[in-house]
Amino acid sequence: MGTPDVSPAISTPYIFGTSVVGPLHVQLNIPCQDACSFRPLPCSAAAIAVCDGLGSASKSDVGARLAANAAVETAQNMLVDPELSGAEIVRTAVLAARRSLEAKAAEDQCPLRDLACTIIIVVARKDQLVAAHIGDGAVVALTENGLQLVSGPGESEYSNEVTPLTSSQWEETLRLSSVINDVRCVAVFTDGCQRAAFRKSANGIEPFQRFFGPIFEYANELPDPTEAGQEIHALLTSTKLCENSEDDKTLVVAVLSRG
Repeated sequence: MGTPDVSPAISTPYIFGTSVVGPLHVQLNIPCQDACSFRPLPCSAAAIAVCDGLGSASKSDVGARLAANAAVETAQNMLVDPELSGAEIVRTAVLAARRSLEAKAAEDQCPLRDLACTIIIVVARKDQLVAAHIGDGAVVALTENGLQLVSGPGESEYSNEVTPLTSSQWEETLRLSSVINDVRCVAVFTDGCQRAAFRKSANGIEPFQRFFGPIFEYANELPDPTEAGQEIHALLTSTKLCENSEDDKTLVVAVLSRG
């Protein structure tokens, strides 16, 4: 990624990102099964949802889109109420996503499992954020103390064993992060990015500085975030990332504070 000219007038928070179909799905003529939705709000808040449809589910692309949109719409409506905690908002957003899948299954008269997908929902207020997570993918934040893994894929999910939002055990598998403070930037992404984004350590996995450093630097210096989605698309479809994974890929980046 090139470094753009800095524009101090840009207001925060701002968000950009996209989902791209992986090389394997292009070869098999399968639609992109990833989806994302995001919304910056004028009250210095933001909502991001990222979903990954399971390859074994016949309508997982539909399920991923529905779940992401329902989660962000619900979070957006709740974030205007300062009395609601971030944890309450993300829990309710995941529930709304689940109910949207149940309604679609009833409408299409298909098994709920046909719409199977994972979900990550992140809400931020000023420089604080919290995440709720079912399945693989991850959330990484840049704080005053450096990179922090907010929510990881978990051991089983990192081995491609995923419990989706459509599972009867979805509530038991819901993972809620602690409140993270002093966040400058955050990245939310699906498992297609995991091999490039992480390095193994004695403690498991950790965010890879050479992956996130340029992304967050670029995000922090953007003159116009409307053009940044094209840069993320170019990154996700690059030869380097496709060598790490032939799967669909989603990456959403939010800047909560510049500097």
